[in-house]
Amino acid sequence: MKQRKTVVLRVVAFWALFALLLYPVTRVFAHYPDYRSYHTIGGFYKEEPDRLDAIYLGASNCYAFWNALVAWHSYGLTVYPYASPAQPFYATEYLIRETRKTQPNARFIVSVNSVDADDLEACASHYLLNYMPESEEKQALTTYLSDLMDYSALDRLEFRFPWLRIRELWYDRLKNGPLPEMDGLMGACTYPDYLYGCEDISEKYLLSDRRTPVPDDLVEATRHLLDYCDETGVEVLFISVPRAEKTEETMGRINTVCDIIRDRGYEVLDLSDQAEAFGLDLTQDYYNTKHTNIHGSVKFTDGLCQWLINRYGFKDKRGDAAYAAWDAAWERYADIARPWLLDFELDAAHRDWTLPSPKALKAEARDGGVRISWAAARGADGYAVYRKAGDDGAWTRVADTAETRFEDAEGAPEGECRYTVVPWRASDGETFYGNFLYGGVSPE
Repeated sequence: MKQRKTVVLRVVAFWALFALLLYPVTRVFAHYPDYRSYHTIGGFYKEEPDRLDAIYLGASNCYAFWNALVAWHSYGLTVYPYASPAQPFYATEYLIRETRKTQPNARFIVSVNSVDADDLEACASHYLLNYMPESEEKQALTTYLSDLMDYSALDRLEFRFPWLRIRELWYDRLKNGPLPEMDGLMGACTYPDYLYGCEDISEKYLLSDRRTPVPDDLVEATRHLLDYCDETGVEVLFISVPRAEKTEETMGRINTVCDIIRDRGYEVLDLSDQAEAFGLDLTQDYYNTKHTNIHGSVKFTDGLCQWLINRYGFKDKRGDAAYAAWDAAWERYADIARPWLLDFELDAAHRDWTLPSPKALKAEARDGGVRISWAAARGADGYAVYRKAGDDGAWTRVADTAETRFEDAEGAPEGECRYTVVPWRASDGETFYGNFLYGGVSPE
């Protein structure tokens, strides 16, 4: 008996030592391969304590619609998107508890667009959980999501012991390389579709006042969240962004949850029918039905910033040495965004999204240059012509004209450059710029 007890103790000690030694390896390799979550979730923990105006919780529409560094550059707001792909609305209460540990005075903006997700695959939970540090809240959330979604025994083990996926993860690391250093961009997007994607979603953009029944567990989770907010006094703004939902039934589910929240006295900013009010162009400000591209994101961020300032009185913190990291992050981000954004897009005081993009834009190669022509835009006093060299070059303003054509003697007829035209209007000695064709056209 004594000998058997000794063997058991040795086995237990071996596995305990094995787990202890393997833990650092787990932290290096055991991440579901999604770099967006790595930067948005993992990057949050690099932020100095008690620095944020607000924390924006939700799925990928959060960091596609909201650009934290544009908000900083234009208004001096610090609103961090603690977001991950397919982040479940069910997780909201746990995430508020988690993030309040370092940002106790932040308000919360909570997206309700993800309440339509019934069947969340384990990868959706991995995207969120794998970049959170170990904590009581993380363990409780892991158990809750596993039970709620009835994850398999293997999935549950992988949440607790990610090294079980070590062979798959080694393959991923050999294929894609190790995780890069944290980019320090405060959750601002840099992925390709966001930067240069463009899709016309106008035919898919549905609006509905329908109310659709929602699962009992979603009702319970929503009410439990609101109970927590009541008890703690946490200030929460719930928001529904203007995007193309799959069906009227999906929209009905969002409407139903919004009703539950409003009935409890909490504010819901329903922007589902406010795309035009935010200056969003459904024909080109989205890269797919549920996400804006960088141009649409600038418009949405600008509109929401103004709403937040008016509602909460957030102060402009630009120039405050305590927020130097945000200035540095913007400088890095500006270099990334420069090939895609025109100079005036980030000047909130001189934009006029009511000016339509000029139609019938053409660039024709001719001897000695390129002729650019377009149709007149309603309300425009003149036009700024921009040229871009190559895919990664920045847009350069090459002319201003009141005409609807321009001869560019320095253009490259071989198609190595692109052109776009921006309408502008003059008022009280200032110039205001409107919409334009983001991708431009190449000489034919």
